[in-house]
Amino acid sequence: MEQIGIKWSPHCTRHTTVSMMKEHSIEETTIKKIVGHSGAMTLTERVYTHLDVQVLIDAVNKIAGEKSNGEEEK
Repeated sequence: MEQIGIKWSPHCTRHTTVSMMKEHSIEETTIKKIVGHSGAMTLTERVYTHLDVQVLIDAVNKIAGEKSNGEEEK
């Protein structure tokens, strides 16, 4: 990334995304599914929890409307 002049790595976006989702009170299981933290998931989350794709989309959309100053768009 340094070679092409980019200060942040793609991994930084994972940290930002998880932080923003926590700030928007998105459920832990939903966050884990979106970012692919299957190793951190309980057996119940991995095997028995089946989230509809719309739940995941809605979670991402909660932070997608965020303005750079931290206020949500209406």
